[in-house]
Amino acid sequence: MLPSPTPIAQPLRKRDPALRSYPFPYKAWLTISSDPDNTLIGDWEQLHALIWKELGLPFADSLFIRSYNEILPDQVDLHRYPQILDAHPHDTIHTWGDFMFAGARAFHRPDAEAHAAILLDRGFVPRVWVDHSMFPGNLMHRHQYGGIPAFKDLSGHSYPNPLYSLDIIHRSGVRYIWDGAVTNVLGQDRPQSLWAEHRERAGSFTKAQKNILLHRFGAAFGLGAGFRAQFIGNDACRALRFPDGTALYVFPRYGEPHLADIHGMGELLSAEKLDLLTQRGGTTIIYTHLGKRRPDAMKDAQHIPPHTQTALRDLARRFSEGEIMLSSISRMLDYLILRDHITIDREQRTINFNADGIAFESIGANELSGHAFSISGLGSEGSQYRVVGTHGPLQPTVEAHYGEHFTLRFA
Repeated sequence: MLPSPTPIAQPLRKRDPALRSYPFPYKAWLTISSDPDNTLIGDWEQLHALIWKELGLPFADSLFIRSYNEILPDQVDLHRYPQILDAHPHDTIHTWGDFMFAGARAFHRPDAEAHAAILLDRGFVPRVWVDHSMFPGNLMHRHQYGGIPAFKDLSGHSYPNPLYSLDIIHRSGVRYIWDGAVTNVLGQDRPQSLWAEHRERAGSFTKAQKNILLHRFGAAFGLGAGFRAQFIGNDACRALRFPDGTALYVFPRYGEPHLADIHGMGELLSAEKLDLLTQRGGTTIIYTHLGKRRPDAMKDAQHIPPHTQTALRDLARRFSEGEIMLSSISRMLDYLILRDHITIDREQRTINFNADGIAFESIGANELSGHAFSISGLGSEGSQYRVVGTHGPLQPTVEAHYGEHFTLRFA
């Protein structure tokens, strides 16, 4: 049996009750994880024009460093279209490139070294890695060969794994990876009972009842471990240690496989779903392929269908009105890790930002730049607390709201 990632206990990761879940006044947080599969440059330009230029949505994009896919010879990559990286923000690489259906061009470790050098040359530090299809260097989706440095046969002989590249991935700046799961539970980073998770995932009351009985009785009799392993709680991200010793955070994505294209995006961002997310609170990382069309729309001049345009405009309105926070994946996950490692010393009147040791080795002005943390319940002098990072005092702007509520904002 091949080694697998193992959970890392984080006893110090706990949100202080004085901390608001998200910066004031937002009630929920949403981002998009869009895989670049099938994207043509003309469609990419339409997406860029609407999402990043006209609406100014603060999402970050994903890219292929290079595509060798012979079935999709025209799909956008950084090699043929170097201008894409500077056109709007990116924080994700979709593995080391598209090596699927690449003929004799099989992936091996030197490709990771070469493509990491391209990232370094362009000054691009990807914070997020998303596995791709059946790519042999994946870390969690379908298999985990990319994170296993060596194989050992039954006789005890050890062989270096030519598909291993997790050390290069980590060195390139990645701290968050997709865990290979697509959940239909809307809203992570909030408590949810086992029954509620079964109810939402099953889609029907009867099926949920059956599944939770299987879950509970299976646990009692030691059966159905694989089934129960699917239910890992509702955290936005969790820490894992990989077989080579590397520690990273992994995150699920929200959606449905049949909605993971530019047409389904309109449904995933429908007013009904956004209202529910706002009501529940929580975060969501939407799984999609913004550059992929439905087969019957391949000849349409307009890449983004009207209902998806309407949904994106409504999302922009909710963001501007302080209802749903929007950001890149890395900005959201960075915030959650920072938030959950803040400690408040009420006797010393000190707010301490502590490093978690995985996403952050230290906390200072650079790590906190652009972030805001809203606090309440510290009394009338709460806004006078000292704010300290791992190397000394910090100087955030303090914004008072009403009563005892205030926000620490870092430039």
